[in-house]
Amino acid sequence: MADSRSSTLLDENGNLFGLVNVVDALAVLLVVAVVTAGVALVLQPESESPEPNTTNVTLDLGTQPSYIVSEITEGDTYSPGGDSELTITDVHLTPQDDQTRVILRATLQGSPDGDSLTYTDAPPRLGRALTIATSRYEVSGQIRAVGGDNSLAQEDTTVVLRDTMATAEAQDVTPGDEIRLAGRTVATIEDVAAYTAGNTTEQTVFVEADLDTHTQQSDRRFGGTQVRRGQTVTLPAEDYTLDGRIKQVGSGLQPATTDVLFETTVDAETADRIATGDVATVAGYEAAEVQTVTTYATRNPDRKRALVGLSLATIESNGRQQFGNAIVQRGNNITVSTESYDLSGTIDRVGTLEPRGTLTNRTVTLRMTDMRADMADAIRPGMTETSGGQTVARVSRVSTEPSVIITTGENGSVTVADHPYLRDITITTELRVRETTSGVQFKGESIQQGSTVVINLGTITIEATVVSIGL
Repeated sequence: MADSRSSTLLDENGNLFGLVNVVDALAVLLVVAVVTAGVALVLQPESESPEPNTTNVTLDLGTQPSYIVSEITEGDTYSPGGDSELTITDVHLTPQDDQTRVILRATLQGSPDGDSLTYTDAPPRLGRALTIATSRYEVSGQIRAVGGDNSLAQEDTTVVLRDTMATAEAQDVTPGDEIRLAGRTVATIEDVAAYTAGNTTEQTVFVEADLDTHTQQSDRRFGGTQVRRGQTVTLPAEDYTLDGRIKQVGSGLQPATTDVLFETTVDAETADRIATGDVATVAGYEAAEVQTVTTYATRNPDRKRALVGLSLATIESNGRQQFGNAIVQRGNNITVSTESYDLSGTIDRVGTLEPRGTLTNRTVTLRMTDMRADMADAIRPGMTETSGGQTVARVSRVSTEPSVIITTGENGSVTVADHPYLRDITITTELRVRETTSGVQFKGESIQQGSTVVINLGTITIEATVVSIGL
């Protein structure tokens, strides 16, 4: 029975079931096994590639021409190859010289490299140069910061800038002016104060401006400039360019009105034009107003000394009041210009419009010697000097006597005789003086025995020595 079953599976030629040779069958089975294994290998799921990493960087493109700046915008992308890709997420523009400084925030995508990534075969290191090439422009810049979110840390920073500008340009600086670059507002003028710069062609301008700044490594920057005192910022408006030095950061102009007593010497014609209520206007802004004015004669009849009480439009600087380039304090020089005259002089007092002391009249005896007889005869009782309608000096009595000639003879004798045409004069006057804690002042100058005073009596100006000061 067993032999009968075996003969059924294999015939005498070794064919399986009389159909297939056993060796051939084994070969077929081997091929099927190999094919099955290959198919299984091919059809098994591929291993997934690692997800690319991303990081944010700050790129400084330096200065760029306007036609390039106008094309750069948020959302622009650049793919240099492989997994690397750059996307612009924020744009910050500031003026610099005649061009525009461009700071970008961008997202980089690249192959993972530990906690970082590889962008075009290298990690995004500080200082590394990157290129951005789109269909509209090609630029390059250096990495200034790595990490953080995808926008620049921007904020408005209030500063006070000072610049000396041509008079015509200074008149164009107006609160509300916007400084715009490529359609973006980068600064706004909030307030303005203007002062005479010492000549008619230039003016000193103080500007409160809000700057669109960004923070880099804890420093506030306007483009490539760190925002701190002493740095220079350029603001190109439509009608002018302001190259201002930063005076204050974090606060604006703090305007105030400061009263001062101002002293100057001017020609007689100018002295007559100074009047209470005169206003000094610079670039359309009121800089000073005349509150009081007193003028006095000098030794030169064509020149007068003026004491002018001024209300100054000042600004606070480091806790002190400033008028133009000058700190408002005694002894400092300032310049005031109205439509009718220019005054340059010295601040005598601060916080008041009047000289020191209490006004009163004093009887003062004066003496002049060796005057020509015709000059002596020209001085008569009743003559006065006035200022602003007020009498400051009045002659009440005049006593004249010949000057003395002393000669010595050949024998040594001394002869005293009257001079034929020179006269000595004693003049009794009523002077308008100020009594101060340090003594009596006439025309703002201290007087005592031996002092010299000058009085303009209209037809004659006298310079006399004080003999005595009465009540």
